[in-house]
Amino acid sequence: MEAISIFVQPRQVLTRAVEELIAANTVQNRLIKLHPGEYLFHSGECIEQVFYLSRGMIRLSSTNPSGDMKTVFLHKAGTLIGFQTMQQMEEENNEHPSILDAEATAVCEVYALNAAQFRKYLTVHGDICYEFACYLFDMLANQTRESVNGSIYTVLERFAALLLAIARELKLPQAPAVVPFTNSDLASMLGVHPNSITNAITALRKSECVERQHGCLLITDYKKLKQIAGDLVTAKDS
Repeated sequence: MEAISIFVQPRQVLTRAVEELIAANTVQNRLIKLHPGEYLFHSGECIEQVFYLSRGMIRLSSTNPSGDMKTVFLHKAGTLIGFQTMQQMEEENNEHPSILDAEATAVCEVYALNAAQFRKYLTVHGDICYEFACYLFDMLANQTRESVNGSIYTVLERFAALLLAIARELKLPQAPAVVPFTNSDLASMLGVHPNSITNAITALRKSECVERQHGCLLITDYKKLKQIAGDLVTAKDS
């Protein structure tokens, strides 16, 4: 099983193709700069472009009726966001509202691509269209895998695996390593209440895997953390 699947991975061929499109202005685009906490778009907002994240990280999340947030994806540099406009709708109402919020978690540079031109480009470049299809399938597979993990493994196991995945994805240094997310952020990544994260941190502290220092969560022992994550440790983490 995979530790955590919310980090969207870029596909090198697709990333390179999109960057070439932007550089040559083959597809109309405009640069958007975001600071942490600013939104690229909100749930319910009609999306008219496909977005390419060239720098930073963007969180895609949903909020349930009770106000609890669930992180659906974390997009790293080199990935695409917003595919509603890629659909060819025959209805008179051709609007494509987003069902998710897209929030910057770091300083971001995003290129808004003309969706119609990008779709046309894909129809005549089969190799890039294939890479795009694989990219979308990977995202779907990630969500399926995450749902399965949530139904099988305990919060403690998933939380330990999440910390390992964060360390890998963000290339954190060897222990002690500072985890750059709050308890609420971490809870939303697993779709659990923040109290569950507090309890998990307490258990990991007792196992001498993590520590609190100046309000920050530190990974202090990767080996012990991997043992607690158990089957959720990937080959990359071993």
